[in-house]
Amino acid sequence: MKRHVAILLAVAGGAIEALALPLVVPWISLRQLDPAGHLEWVAWVGLVPALFALEAARGWKGAAGLGLAAGLAYFYVAIYWVNHAMTAFGGLSFALAFFALTLLVLFMAAHWALAFAVAWLVRRRLGWPLAWHLPFTWAAAELLRNHLFTGFPWGNLGYTQARHLPVAQLASAFGVYGIAALVVLVNCAVHEVVRARLDGRPWPWRLAGAAALSVAVTLGYGYAHLAEVRARMEAAPRLKVGLVQGNVNQAVKNRAASYADAILARYWPLTVEADRAGADLVAWPEATYPRLVPPGLRSFAGPQTGLAPLGRAHLLLGASTVEWRLGRDGRRAPEVTNSLFLLRPDLSVIDRYVKHHLVPFGEYVPLADWLPFVRQVVPNLAPSSAGRELKVLRFPISPRDSASTATPTATATSTPPGETSLAPMICFDAIFPEINLAYAEADPEFLVNPTNDAWYGYSSGPYQFLAIVRLRAVEAGKAVVRPAYAGVTAIVLPTGEVAPGAVEVGPVDPELAPDPEEPPRLLVGEVPRLRGRTLYTTIGDLFAWAAALVAAVALGAALRAKPPPAD
Repeated sequence: MKRHVAILLAVAGGAIEALALPLVVPWISLRQLDPAGHLEWVAWVGLVPALFALEAARGWKGAAGLGLAAGLAYFYVAIYWVNHAMTAFGGLSFALAFFALTLLVLFMAAHWALAFAVAWLVRRRLGWPLAWHLPFTWAAAELLRNHLFTGFPWGNLGYTQARHLPVAQLASAFGVYGIAALVVLVNCAVHEVVRARLDGRPWPWRLAGAAALSVAVTLGYGYAHLAEVRARMEAAPRLKVGLVQGNVNQAVKNRAASYADAILARYWPLTVEADRAGADLVAWPEATYPRLVPPGLRSFAGPQTGLAPLGRAHLLLGASTVEWRLGRDGRRAPEVTNSLFLLRPDLSVIDRYVKHHLVPFGEYVPLADWLPFVRQVVPNLAPSSAGRELKVLRFPISPRDSASTATPTATATSTPPGETSLAPMICFDAIFPEINLAYAEADPEFLVNPTNDAWYGYSSGPYQFLAIVRLRAVEAGKAVVRPAYAGVTAIVLPTGEVAPGAVEVGPVDPELAPDPEEPPRLLVGEVPRLRGRTLYTTIGDLFAWAAALVAAVALGAALRAKPPPAD
């Protein structure tokens, strides 16, 4: 196979695979093109062209280059929307923003290059079919990308199946990495079947049968798990929640102090409406409160806050805090946090959570002491400080809400009767499965993901983020309450299903919005309160680390093996 043909096949494989992710093409539609996820089936065969390119590589360096080409195509299609935050809110030119996007895409695609290079070496030196080792190598590469340099796990192949519920349930056992490995296994089997057909060889029935059996077992487990979780949801006590989506343009939010009254006028009336509707909890998106507050604030009551006591509902309020401290140079500098305050109906503070995993180059600059010339994407935002504790928040509920007819046996750390507990994951926190695992120790009854998707504009970004959160729900076996500043606001059930009433992306780009003056929206719904742990939150990323071990052993054996004669 000629080199240019191999490159074209690699690029085609990456681009086709990306079609399985939630996709928005702004010049076609401002909304998700395939909300039902019919294109998720493409993921099972999308890599096949790239695998044909891989087998034609003449060395591991060539294989790495083809993997890089496939990864570049995949990630450019998948995360093109990162460019929007840098141009719309960072003031960067399109060319400079595209350069920064390319650096990020190169980093992410390098993990595809690594998987291709290792796969070529193992196949060449040991003679193993790709299906024997590439699924494990792929899971290992994605595990590495989840942790290296603070982690960039957007676009992991497991998220291509978030809307395919029976397959998505595999995350309750093996996490997102298990789904990715299964997708790669099927692609390898399809490639081998097509290759045998082209070569006139007998079909690889054993491999095809093993792949088909793996899918069948996954589907069988998925349907059984769905039925079991739905039965538990039906019997579980419920909490009534109200989620407020203000639909405020991000450019206005960045100057919140100048528009404080206008922002509160969008959020507070709907908060009162949810309270009157009987909500036990009203949740605002991240950093919604338009004024900076001290971290030790004990109450939001008072005329100067723009808020007033509620009748019944507790309020989960996203706000930025600031505290002046002396730096190492002896100068006073602000310490800013992205916080979530849990308030009683009288607006006194019960507890506060600080965002744990900050957005690199958005909320802080990695290696800032060594890279003083690098700035944040939005220069007028002060660098934030990360929270040191993953804290479960608890608040009391009335007896009628705490009754339960069939809840699992609680662990010693479980929430006692008369109160409920939630695990907060502010924005970026939710894209890391290890945060989900850490929270499982405290056995919260549901998760909350206050976020701001306005950064991504009308793009695939908000919908891909929702797909990630759907798998977090499946992994934990808990519902996720997701208030978003400008959409997508949703209640995600423990099965990964999105409850009716989800609110679409609001007018984040007034020049593009169908209705630039779109009013704020309120989503009121019920959340099942479930306790207990899934297999995944019990064993953690055991599958992923085992896959990494298999990949390392296979690579070590390949490097020790004598190279075969050149063709």
